[in-house]
Amino acid sequence: MSKVLIIGKLPPPIGGVTVHATRLIESLAVNGFPHFTFCDLKNDSFCRIIRKIAKHRIIHLHASNPLFQLLFAMVCVLSGKKLFLTYHGDWGRYGILDYLAVKLSASLCSVPIVQNKESLAKAKFYNGNALLISTFIPATYTTPLSQLLSRQLADFRQRFKFVFCTNAWNLSFDKNGKEIYGLSQIISNIRHVDCGGLIISDPSDSYKPFITKTFGQIPENVLFIGGQHDFGNVLQVSDAFIRNTTTDGISLSIYEAHERNVVVLASASVSRADFCNVYHDISKIDLVIELEKGRIRLQTEGKIMKEDVTSQLIELYNRYI
Repeated sequence: MSKVLIIGKLPPPIGGVTVHATRLIESLAVNGFPHFTFCDLKNDSFCRIIRKIAKHRIIHLHASNPLFQLLFAMVCVLSGKKLFLTYHGDWGRYGILDYLAVKLSASLCSVPIVQNKESLAKAKFYNGNALLISTFIPATYTTPLSQLLSRQLADFRQRFKFVFCTNAWNLSFDKNGKEIYGLSQIISNIRHVDCGGLIISDPSDSYKPFITKTFGQIPENVLFIGGQHDFGNVLQVSDAFIRNTTTDGISLSIYEAHERNVVVLASASVSRADFCNVYHDISKIDLVIELEKGRIRLQTEGKIMKEDVTSQLIELYNRYI
């Protein structure tokens, strides 16, 4: 019997969960851990998934749907499998029924893995084995953009003294009906900054029509980049990354920005890394002033120590193998 089955989806579409799954299986191979198989929920048939589960004693699930997480945890309990369940989002994001499903799946799985201290405290209450292990695994390379997109970014960079960027994997709303990624709020602020521009990575192409409808037109100092692309290219031409979310997991983009010495401005919706400039209401801050504060912070504090996420997971796998 094989040892570890990692279950998830690979891009496209690009998103925090699919990017993590891709980097995890690549990193495990590079780090010499051969005892795993990957199961693609998007492309593997139901029968193939069942056969793979039967052949493995440890299952590591990466999925966002709370009801699916619960169903899968019940299947693993009934079949005697050890389940590691990575929750990519903050536990505070869910409504009543989804939160109930999350609590039940955490209590049934062998190890719940969460992304911030608030979620860890809640998960520990239902399962003492809960762990805080980041989903951020650095990219080994940046996939170049097309010549057209590269020219667009270069031209936009030349137009503005300060360039901010943000991203949204899709147009989503939280349990209170607010934009999860808060792009409308960012644009309301940036459109009054004469010397500043905003690049928005919108791979699903779902946000641009919403913003056009909301504002009547796209402001001249806002550039949307649609389709599948590597966000690292956007960070390379930016001074600051804005994470204006109402809820969050760890946010891979925050750490990717910090890796490139890009200032990070982040909402206080969840606990943030120490290098972030945290704000409570983006409508009440001066983006240029916050950018300068962030640059000073980078110079004085430097980069944080990187967590070796792959080694942490290998250690966890070996502990249960």
